[in-house]
Amino acid sequence: MRSGGSESGFQVLAALLNGITTGQDQWDKVVQEANRHLVGPALYGWLRHWGLLINVPGEVEKYLRFLYDLNEERNRRLRRQSVETLRVLNEAGIEPLLIKGSALLMIMPEHRLGNRMISDLDLVIDRNNVERSVGRLRGIGYQPLPEDPGPHAYGKFYRPTDVGSLDLHLRPPGPAILYTEGEPLHSTRLEVMGVRVCIPTPVEWVVHLIVHDMILDRRLRTGDVELRHLLDCREIFDLGYEVDWDAVRARLPSGRLALARDLFFLNLQRLAGVKIDGSPAGLLANLLFSRQIARQDHGAYKNLDDFGLSLLRAIWKPFKIAAANQR
Repeated sequence: MRSGGSESGFQVLAALLNGITTGQDQWDKVVQEANRHLVGPALYGWLRHWGLLINVPGEVEKYLRFLYDLNEERNRRLRRQSVETLRVLNEAGIEPLLIKGSALLMIMPEHRLGNRMISDLDLVIDRNNVERSVGRLRGIGYQPLPEDPGPHAYGKFYRPTDVGSLDLHLRPPGPAILYTEGEPLHSTRLEVMGVRVCIPTPVEWVVHLIVHDMILDRRLRTGDVELRHLLDCREIFDLGYEVDWDAVRARLPSGRLALARDLFFLNLQRLAGVKIDGSPAGLLANLLFSRQIARQDHGAYKNLDDFGLSLLRAIWKPFKIAAANQR
């Protein structure tokens, strides 16, 4: 496929990730955008998937292949670390829920193992199993990191010989209202590579991606775009899973959650080529998407938008402090 017109480096990158060539010689900009979005390895993987490497200049192809190969090796080491950790937890009767890139790491096909850049391993453990889990982790050399893990996590752990740390979560990311105390998490049990794990159901996986992207990472407010989360969602389909979009809407039914959902859906449709059934997004979500694209395409607009956000935060801060003091 080929698109025309004058596109930004971001637009060309998004097109290439969808198998669309533009015919424009913007490889420097494309590589710069890919590095900024941490999708350099994914760009190589998808160019190979779409049969488009023949169109890539030799030096660019070598650079992207270098990134892909390094990331593939790192992911293999992360996967070995994950299997070792899960096996030790399984021996104690604990079957964690893997979330984010950690779930993909265990089920991704070998030929796409280098696509996803993964910073660490993310495991969700039932509160009743936390102490036993920590004991098992310490037994194989993990040490706690002195960092605030956030409201939904127990802590971070590391070993000097590993390529990534391990985050022990008490629930998936996002507002606590999504996860009723004592209610089982929506997951599917798997046995893979000799270990027993759980991964989110397709609907819940998409919900995790939406709330992590738009709420936890604040992209609903900042107007930034996270291509990795969009590619994660597309990977769910490529692995053969089906998503009930109405069920996703039911999990995020109103207010800020519904707006985050609709904006993420627009990102999926227009930047990752994912088809979504059901009612279209409303006017506000479309306006916010236009803002996202303007921020990606025009540096001057992004600077002005960032200034506006900083000004609003400065104005709002005294009111926030006053409200906190009245509690």
